[in-house]
Amino acid sequence: MAQVKQNQLTNSLKWVASLLVLKNTVDEDDRPVQGWGLDRIVHYMDLGITSTEKYLALQAKTDVIKRIRIRYNKSITQKNNRIRIDGIDYKITRIYEDKDNGYEELSLDYVN
Repeated sequence: MAQVKQNQLTNSLKWVASLLVLKNTVDEDDRPVQGWGLDRIVHYMDLGITSTEKYLALQAKTDVIKRIRIRYNKSITQKNNRIRIDGIDYKITRIYEDKDNGYEELSLDYVN
């Protein structure tokens, strides 16, 4: 992978997505309900999917539809977060962190 300097990263994150978080709420009958709510807006750069990543995803019995790069955020997890891009929800299948350069890459798959 090519190294990206922090000042280059700021200008290349030109697309906008919504970071969703799993929230516990109570419905009108006082029953616990889990749902996806907006956590914050994230800016991202769209990355291509490599053949190596497709191969590794098949070995792990997952699929990769989209790959994006965002600013580093240690609170994002595969289980408790999703990404919404253009009204389509994606689950996070892989997180690659590069703390030195201040970004992380998320591999995304459609929600069933």
